[in-house]
Parts: sequence; C-alpha cells; structure tokens
Amino acid sequence: MTPAAGFRFFGGKGGVGKTTIAAATALDAAERGRRVLLISTDPAHSLGDALGRRLSARPTRVATRRGDLAAVELDADRALERWLAARRHPLRTIAARGTYLDEEDVDRLLALSLPGVDELIGLIELHRLATMSSGARRPGERSVAKTPTAITQDVAVDTAPTGHTLRLLAMPETLTRIAGVLGDMLAKHRFLGESLAGEHRRDAADALVAEIEGEARALHTLLRDPARCRFTWVLLPEALALEEAQDGVRALEAAGICVDQLIVNRVTTDVEGCTLCAARVDAEDAVIARVPATFPRQRVSMLPALQREPRGAGALRRLGAALPRATTPPRRRLSAIPRTTRARMAARRPTARIATAAPTRAGRGPGASAWLDALAPPGVRVLVFAGKGGVGKTSAAAAVALALAERRPQARVLALSTDPAHSLGDALEQSLGDEERPVRGVPGLFARELDAEAAFEVRRERYRASVDDVFDALLRGSRFDVAYDRDVIRELIDLAPSGLDELFGILSLVDAVLGRERQAYDLVVLDTAPTGHAVRLLAMPDAALEWVHALLAILLKYRAVVGLGELASDLLDVARDLRDLRALLRDPARTRVVAVSRPAALPRLETVRLLRALRRLAIAVGAMLVNTVTPPGCARCRRAAAGEAREMAALGAAVRAAGGRRYAMISAPVEAPPPRGVDGLIRWLRRWQWRERP
Repeated sequence: MTPAAGFRFFGGKGGVGKTTIAAATALDAAERGRRVLLISTDPAHSLGDALGRRLSARPTRVATRRGDLAAVELDADRALERWLAARRHPLRTIAARGTYLDEEDVDRLLALSLPGVDELIGLIELHRLATMSSGARRPGERSVAKTPTAITQDVAVDTAPTGHTLRLLAMPETLTRIAGVLGDMLAKHRFLGESLAGEHRRDAADALVAEIEGEARALHTLLRDPARCRFTWVLLPEALALEEAQDGVRALEAAGICVDQLIVNRVTTDVEGCTLCAARVDAEDAVIARVPATFPRQRVSMLPALQREPRGAGALRRLGAALPRATTPPRRRLSAIPRTTRARMAARRPTARIATAAPTRAGRGPGASAWLDALAPPGVRVLVFAGKGGVGKTSAAAAVALALAERRPQARVLALSTDPAHSLGDALEQSLGDEERPVRGVPGLFARELDAEAAFEVRRERYRASVDDVFDALLRGSRFDVAYDRDVIRELIDLAPSGLDELFGILSLVDAVLGRERQAYDLVVLDTAPTGHAVRLLAMPDAALEWVHALLAILLKYRAVVGLGELASDLLDVARDLRDLRALLRDPARTRVVAVSRPAALPRLETVRLLRALRRLAIAVGAMLVNTVTPPGCARCRRAAAGEAREMAALGAAVRAAGGRRYAMISAPVEAPPPRGVDGLIRWLRRWQWRERP
C-alpha cells in the first residue's frame, strides 16, 4: 500500500484478477497493523464473492489478526440520491434563477435515474467514505458501530474494467464543468443584484457551486499526488491484456496519475510435458519478454496461476503475503525444460490446437455447426454476448458472427462492440473504427467499434445550431434578456453526459437494426462491456424514455418561450425508436442473450446475478457459454478439468435454483495462445460443444 495515508487503485482489463489482488493487498496491509478501507466501484460487484461474505454500501468489518479492515460495495444510485437530497433546495434555486424551469420541472428531472451514475458519483462517494470515521458493522450487527474509531489510513479501490475506470478518474474535470454551468445559471441573478442593489449577497446556491468546485479541485489534486494516490495495473500474460495495459497506463500517465506497479497474474507453473501447457508457456513467455521494455518505469510483480481461485480470508492472506516477493517469474516454468524435450513436445502437439494449422475458412469443409441455428434461429435480429470481464465475450462474439455470416451468405451481419475499451478489432486482427467496415474474406459481415464521443459530437453540432436559431428568434422583439441563457444552454450541450457509451450504444443499435438512417442489418452480434455496464445498456431504453418524456413535457410547457424546433423533433424520433427497440429486446423471437462465463467460482456467481438481471428486464437468454474449459492432459490439466467440471455442475444447479430454468450450455475449450483472426476463431468455434438444456 502507499506509505502515506491515501489511495491505491487496482485497474486493468476485465477478468485479470483486480478484485482478488485488491482484497489480498488490503488484508495484508491490515494485518501489518494498518487501518484499511477496501471499496469496489464496479457496478457488477464481486468483492463480496472474493471475501466470501455479503457486503453492502455501508462499511462492513472483515475479521483480521491485527489492524482493521472494512469493505464496501459502492451503491452509486443510493449515493447520488443521498447527495441530491442534501442539496435539493439550492439546486431548485439555481434552476429558478438560471432557467425557465419551476420547482415541479426540477423535481421531475432530479427524480429520474441517471445514466453513467457510477462514474459521476463514484469518486465523490469513495472520498466521502475514506474521510469519514472507519467505524464499520461487525458480522451480525444491524447498524454502523456507534463507538468512535480512528481515521482510515489506506484505501484500496477495486475498479471497473479499463474504459469505465478511465471515465471515473476523469470525473473531476466533469465536476468542474458542472460547477461552471451552475455558476453561469446564477450569473444573471448576480448581475441583476449588483445592478439594482449594488451588491450580490451570497447564499446557499452560491455555496453549492463553490462546494462542487472545491470537491473537483480536491479530487483532481488527490489523484495526481503520488504521496497520496497510486495505481496498480493488473494483467494476464496474454497479448490482448498487454495491449490494453499499454493503452491504459499511457492514458493514466498522460492524465498525471502515478502508475508505479504492474502485476502479471496467473503465470503458468508446474508443467509436466503437456502439449497444451507447453503452448501456453510459450505464448506467456513471448508476452512476459515484452513487459520490461513496455513498462520501464513500473515495478513488475508476477504471480503464479493457482489451482483454485483465492476466496476467503485464508487464501487471500497467503496471496497477500506472496505479493511483495513476486518480483521474478515463478519457478518451475517450461523454459527450464531442456531444448530437446521441448522440441519433442512441440512435435507431438495436435495441429487442431495451434495457430499454425492449415487455414480453413468458415463454412467450408466439416465443422459448419448446425447448433448455430438453435442459438440464433431465423428471425433473431440481436444476439448479445454478456458476462464478467475476461471470460472471452469478444472472442466468442466474433467467432459466432463469422460463422453465422458464412452460414447465411444472403444475410447482412454486423459485429458491434459497445465496450469503451474495445478489443473486437484485435480479436479479428483487423483495424476497426466507428464506421462499419467489411471483415476481410467474409462477405456479408461488417464490424464496428463504437466511438461514443464522436457520435455525441455529431449531435452536439446539430443542437448548437438549433439553439442559436431559437435564441436569435427570441432576441427579435422579445422582452427576455437571453444572453446568459444562450451561454448556459451552449455549456449544457458541450457537457458530455455520463453513461455516454450506453446511451449511444443503444442509439447505434437502433440504427443498425431498425435502419433509420441507413440499410438495416439482418443480424447484429453485440459485444458488450462487462456485466454491470452491459445490464445498464440493456436497461437504457426505459431510462432514456423517461428522460425523453420529461424533456418533451418541459418543451411543450414552455413552447411559447423557446419554441419546439429541431430538438423536439429529434426527441420524438428518439422516443419512437426507443419504444421499438424496447419491444425488440423483450421479444424472444428477435433478441437472445448468450451469457458467457468461465468454469470458476467468481465468474459463476456473477453469471447467476446476470441471469437474474436479464429476467427482471424480460430479455431472453438463448444459451450459456462456458469458456476456457481445460481438456484432459497432464496431471495439472486433469486437476484443472476436475475442478472446472464441478464449477460447471454448480453453475447449472445455481441457475436452476435461482429461476427454475434450464438453458443450453456451450462448452468452449481453452486455447494457447488465445484464438485470433478469422481462421483461428473459426477453428476454435468448431471445437465448441453444445449441450441442450443439461
């Protein structure tokens, strides 16, 4: 942990072990006598799963041999509700002074759910929790302990996967801009007070603006003070994880945030001559060899792959104790095996398992899988791949999109990624962007990596012009002084909303499936962000409709002042599209979700929560895909396969117990290195096994 009191963030690509390492580090620090607060900001929390106990948004004490450890799973909606409740009156005042909205309008807007609330409120809430007394509930307690306790010394933050963590850490700048907009709303009132009364008397509204400005400055300073805040980046010894780590660390350093530690997790050890293990070690060695030159300023630690995921205090304690010593590659690696033995092992590897096998295009020769028609029968327009980070959603979505495009040569298929940390292009080994691009060698298949910022900029330019037209009309003979109002509206339009990825992900899906602005696709294969943000995306039609209806009601109420114009027309179109999309997502004949998991405890627990969320949203599940299943091989692989079989059985039982439902289960084998490119993905897909409702 950072020597001075402060924050240690743990970030990285989904599924690399951030939660486990954050929990182990926090427990180790506490048992060295520190007072530690462990916080998860990921909307799909798995911190309680790692600790083996139920957590909530209130600090819960975790038993330690020494020191003090409390753990929290942040509830962003509740945190925002609490923050707004304490400031509702000054917000009403600001709106009354700076807009034409009355209290009814303001209350209606404040009552709506806010897209991207995790990023908006996350830093404010974890700073609040860290600076309050470290009193926490003990096991069995119904409320926070009343006795005074010492202030937290260290804060370990388990973050969401890369893209959303970068948005979280950029939130101080957003808060500064929000304060600027609110300040501009008060500018007319200040001007009138100074003009008519000779002075402006500050009140609660001015204090709120100052509070937000101060909070933004404090958070900005905290994040950039290496004595108080540092970042640990966690990755696996895989090419995609290394590339995402390079992008993420570069972005953090460009923002002035200190990244001083890199942890390479799950490095293969104890190999016994197995061809799969040999291939895995070769692939890992190639990645590990690139780490020192790629991250010359970071302290690098390496942790061995364990037979079982560390869960509970005992396993986390052992992992935490090993972290300070994990500065070199773990011993007993395949590189120690004599060269002649390695050559014999390589010669025995089956060609179906390695990337250098003879190229085979999808749909040609044996292996074109009829089960694809059961997964996505004719009439299905949207096939969503969702699951915990790191389970292989992107590779699975890309493989299925390739196979469906080859199987249905007359169809137009789009593989669409809405994860802000895109890897679809990496999986296909093709450069992608915000425009649909043909996938090389596969007629009828297109791919796109959504750029939410670029999509928002297009709409922003349209609305700027529309606002100028409205205010130019108001100035002609109007009794209103609109100079301040024009500035406020311009700044509101410039302020990128939180939840941008989910909002424009849904709008892009509307365009792709309903064909409002271009030819519609017959099938969209959707590669989503990890679970929490995927659920937020699928719930977006309802949340966005509430906002659209509220904004339309306000526009109609004040149409005599501002007119309706292009914004109202746009909102009506968006409302129509959102209603159509909501109906499509809830129609099991047109939309299916593939819940992707791994045969391990933490992915299993999160998959069950994902299935429950999908039932609440009334969205059908087409199948469960369990990825990276180990085939029998050496003793190590046999032990892994036995543990994975137990996890797969537990997953099926948990799903049936939770909802009384059975789903088809697809088993996808582990590959070393992970499959990439059209040929590699199709070879991998041909080895999948489909079991009908086990």
